[in-house]
Amino acid sequence: MGESMDQRIKMAFEIRELGIKSVPINVLNPIKGTPLENVKSLSPNEILRTIALFRLIMPYAHIRYAGGRMCLGEHQSKGFKAGVSAMLVGNYLTTVGNKISDDLEMIQSMGLEV
Repeated sequence: MGESMDQRIKMAFEIRELGIKSVPINVLNPIKGTPLENVKSLSPNEILRTIALFRLIMPYAHIRYAGGRMCLGEHQSKGFKAGVSAMLVGNYLTTVGNKISDDLEMIQSMGLEV
């Protein structure tokens, strides 16, 4: 939503201090007609760096893909290498997600288990 990397890192440390064990990673996907439609999307590299930093800061938490992972496009599988350990599947409140069968295929192609 326009926050800086420093703000994301500060938030990760605050989440860790709260002892949260399941952390959803939501990426803003600007939608025309909404108040945030003109906010620039994060690049795939910035999203993956954020995930990796969250994993380093919270090594025992479940880091979950949530809304907006479609912004990674073909790089979604890299999120698991960066530190994601779970994900929401199917469609979301305001956007269409991957087909569940495509997500299962991605997970299995990486040698991971569901």
